[in-house]
Amino acid sequence: MRILFILILIGSFPAKSIALEVLNHKNGSTVRYPLVLLRGTCFGDLSIQDGAITPVRSKDLFKALVPLKPGRNEIKMVDKMEEGIFTLTYLPQKNPYYIRVIWLTDKSGATEYATPENGEPQNYIGRLQTAAQLMQTFTAEKMSDLALGKRTFRLERDPESHDVVVHTLKGHLSADEYYKLGESGEYWNTVYQWLNREYPDPFAKNIVLAAFTRKDPATGKMKGHTALGGGNLGLFGSASVFTWPESIEKISEAFFNERIVDPARVHNDGAGRDTYWGVASTTIGATLHEMGHTFGLPHCTDRFGIMTRGFDHFHRAFTFSDPPSRRNFLRKFFTLEEEAYFAPVSATFLDWSPWFQIDRETPFKTSEEPTIVSEGNVYIFRSKSGVNWVGIWSGDNIHDYIITDQETEFRVSRSELDGRLEGKPLSRVSAIAGNGRHRVFHISEPASTQ
Repeated sequence: MRILFILILIGSFPAKSIALEVLNHKNGSTVRYPLVLLRGTCFGDLSIQDGAITPVRSKDLFKALVPLKPGRNEIKMVDKMEEGIFTLTYLPQKNPYYIRVIWLTDKSGATEYATPENGEPQNYIGRLQTAAQLMQTFTAEKMSDLALGKRTFRLERDPESHDVVVHTLKGHLSADEYYKLGESGEYWNTVYQWLNREYPDPFAKNIVLAAFTRKDPATGKMKGHTALGGGNLGLFGSASVFTWPESIEKISEAFFNERIVDPARVHNDGAGRDTYWGVASTTIGATLHEMGHTFGLPHCTDRFGIMTRGFDHFHRAFTFSDPPSRRNFLRKFFTLEEEAYFAPVSATFLDWSPWFQIDRETPFKTSEEPTIVSEGNVYIFRSKSGVNWVGIWSGDNIHDYIITDQETEFRVSRSELDGRLEGKPLSRVSAIAGNGRHRVFHISEPASTQ
């Protein structure tokens, strides 16, 4: 909706005027998360009051992050030609399913994380709070881009301050004991079993960062590092947290920081860009990628999909260009199609997840999972709560999907499944029931699950 304004100027007007307009939100609408990204058009420099981050611009386009308070928010916007009030109402979600953010120490309780130089600030709470909100906003925007509404997960927040809650938990092993587990599934499984024994919560997906991740100066290898997600746990090392923005106000600074990373002291996980901004983008994006696995998302094949290496370009949702790096010595502008996003096969899956039912106030009462049987050349999916979505796999990646009519039984022929893979071999199918339960079936043995 166009921002309404009254403008009186004495003198000449430019030959062509660009309207000050927000394109991705409607004036007066309601959102269910408190850090919104406004995208739109403006004429010249743009300022947004009431705590907004300084907008980034490209010609006549802008992007701006604006923090909202619960209730009605009036956002004053001013460029060289116009000014107006844009109104958004923030209504917190009541979904019982949520994301729990955890900073895991070893049994000593030491919270310090690796930094390039000694004495640098140790604001892990601010960095995790900010990254979590960026992931929440990114998800809402990318779901909306696919006409699924601004749907996103709920973050655990303090009921009074509304800040994202970061739990600092003391693990049951020493750092050396964690290091001996390596980066394998044994490390993930050890933390998974401990967390679900000591802090069980069936409504939580847990995003856990290990404070004790360090680089071994003797071998150059990372200790206590991993990036694995599944079940209700996404587990990560903390070796790149020093590049993450420590507050909402520092987001732009983080995504434009051209400082070169010193690989002798810290983890240089920036897809060959070797800069603070590159490491921040890759590792926040990778955290969202592993969170996707906790929701049940497999890898997909879309180049810029979050569930592939598209997570390297997470920052592009909030900028218009890549700063210089060791991959691009000059500033690089990218197209809308080159931004990271949730591929349709991933986003339509999330649409049915219990963690994305933003208006649901009660948990699902049934844990029934979908089933599958075969009759000749036909596969039959069944669920008492309805079959909502069917995924089609080749190898370990999901390639296509079918949104069903939500009936209790859905039939599809093998020839149709093969046809959707365009010559690739069919390996698995998956289904989501009306209660959000997801199940994967090996196609050679329809009755067995992954």
